[in-house]
Amino acid sequence: MKIAYILFDDITLLDFIGVYDSIGRIKSKGFIPELSWDLCGIKNSITDNFGLKIEIEKIKPNLSNYQMIIIPGGFGTRKLQFDTEFIEWLKTGENIEQKVSICSGSLLLGAAGFLKGKVATTNFNEYETLEKYCEIVSKSRIVDDGNVITSGAVSSSLDLGLYLCQKLIGKDRAEIIRKSMDYFPSKFEIKTVANNTIAHCG
Repeated sequence: MKIAYILFDDITLLDFIGVYDSIGRIKSKGFIPELSWDLCGIKNSITDNFGLKIEIEKIKPNLSNYQMIIIPGGFGTRKLQFDTEFIEWLKTGENIEQKVSICSGSLLLGAAGFLKGKVATTNFNEYETLEKYCEIVSKSRIVDDGNVITSGAVSSSLDLGLYLCQKLIGKDRAEIIRKSMDYFPSKFEIKTVANNTIAHCG
């Protein structure tokens, strides 16, 4: 399995790291040895909203070569949702198996047309913005709508990371990863659209 992390200027780094750390442990613990990922963007390096620089590994790769894309949020999403070059690149991932976002990263999924007819969530300050992109805006912390999974603001990335672990390697192994992170999440909602259920986790 190969994952593309979509990075850009003015990213909120915790959105990225919370998921990256959880998923990285799937590989380091040998649960999916062949798991791999690339840091992808439209230029050689990006800076987060505090000025930390990150080198990009793949410049505008064809996203159809990946099984999952993960898009963090951050103030950069507010402009990028209207950036034709960036959105056209995202659209190369139209047919991949799983599209995932954290916080306002869902605005980019929406701008690429991936949220049509979907239930989705985003940063609590961007619910109104998200309305034009999806069928229903949910205030659940994580929303799983088939091939699209979205999560709420910033710290939800930790919960999303563990949820993705559970989907990829099962609940018992995801619990091993949670314990290795010494993470004790509070109760939150996961809305699964396929069977119209809301689970309270934590």
